[in-house]
Amino acid sequence: MGEKKQLNVRIPLELQEKIENDGRPKVEIVIEALELYFASKKQHNDSSNDTSANNNASQSDSNTTQNDSSISNNDSKISHDESNINKIEQQDSNEVLRMKTEIEFLRAKIDDLLKLLHQEQVLHIQTQRMLTAPQPVQKKWWQFWK
Repeated sequence: MGEKKQLNVRIPLELQEKIENDGRPKVEIVIEALELYFASKKQHNDSSNDTSANNNASQSDSNTTQNDSSISNNDSKISHDESNINKIEQQDSNEVLRMKTEIEFLRAKIDDLLKLLHQEQVLHIQTQRMLTAPQPVQKKWWQFWK
């Protein structure tokens, strides 16, 4: 873990406030959260490996027990996968809605900035007109001798 890379992440405001109120450096909190996440994934994979090993052991005991346990395990895995998919879809839809509101907000700000830029350009042109001295009137060559 000697080499470090930068990670830019968008987080909800509630989490940002919790991080700021915690008092610890943000980097430490993110590192700890990522380590916990991957540790839980590893434990989940290990436990699924254990259940598959248990299924193999029970398979040698009796075929009927194996069929019942594999069906219940498959049902639980399917329901778990469906709940994960629903959670991910809900998070994605929330993220899409948040991004749409951000886009609308930024478009409104772009309009405001364009108005301000136009006003600045108009003022600049007016100032330039006021600053330029009127050109001296040059007499025509035939009027020069009079």
